[in-house]
Amino acid sequence: MTPKAFARLQALFAAGIVLWWAFFFAVSRYDPANTAVYLGYESAFPLADLVWLVPLLYSAARANARGDNSAPIWTAASGGALVFLGLLDASFNLQNGIYLKSLADGLLNGFINIACIAFGLWSIVWSKRKALAE
Repeated sequence: MTPKAFARLQALFAAGIVLWWAFFFAVSRYDPANTAVYLGYESAFPLADLVWLVPLLYSAARANARGDNSAPIWTAASGGALVFLGLLDASFNLQNGIYLKSLADGLLNGFINIACIAFGLWSIVWSKRKALAE
């Protein structure tokens, strides 16, 4: 995969995170089916996601799109953050029965968790290969 194509995926993940938080604050946090535990857990993430992960993904996407030598560093950092986010979220979801809440919730949360972990790991491997090639 070319660095520019990888940059598009990174930008897509960054946009997806921003859109998730817009949806959460506009709709999801008002859903009476959500428990206080779930809302407390989710409410702990906007700062880390929007102030740390999204800028990392944006910086990685920008560096990859420009062919910058710093791209592997940004890509590895954003990948590590995505893996952490995906594993933490999966752990919470498993412990609190979120995957079993409904078929739609299970599929959506499972997809998001797998996507974060898989793309995070791919980012780390991709950045290592890119760094060794330079």
